[in-house]
Amino acid sequence: MNRDYQPRFFGDILHNTDNNLSNLLSVRFKVFNITPEQWNLLNSLILKDGINQKELAQTAGKTQTIVTRMLDILERKGFVERRADPRDRRAYLVFITEKGRSLQQTLVSVGDKTMKMILKNILPERLELFYQICEDINRSTTEVMQNLKK
Repeated sequence: MNRDYQPRFFGDILHNTDNNLSNLLSVRFKVFNITPEQWNLLNSLILKDGINQKELAQTAGKTQTIVTRMLDILERKGFVERRADPRDRRAYLVFITEKGRSLQQTLVSVGDKTMKMILKNILPERLELFYQICEDINRSTTEVMQNLKK
């Protein structure tokens, strides 16, 4: 393999893998009328319920504008609710509803089954190595981004 091309090739592989996983989860979640991105918000609220939209955007790795649009949809579906922040009249705190909590638990099961299906032929030690490499790349990327901001 040409080493000069490897970083771009690696990025392409990660991008394609992410797209494939997202598309597969989209198909699996369609019956529940929710997208993987919306599920990501529900997962973030399970970890820390009652946070403001800015914190939720940071936790979910999305822009505030995208989170606002997704929350509008999730609120219409009855999965989340926004309440005025008693400390800041301009802000809202986001809470997952019981309906949203129930759906999130169902989707965790669907997600787990999906991952088991696609990872069934991958040895655990190879998967662990992949996780470690991804963590190293993410840590390195964060460092480079922080240095660029200086």
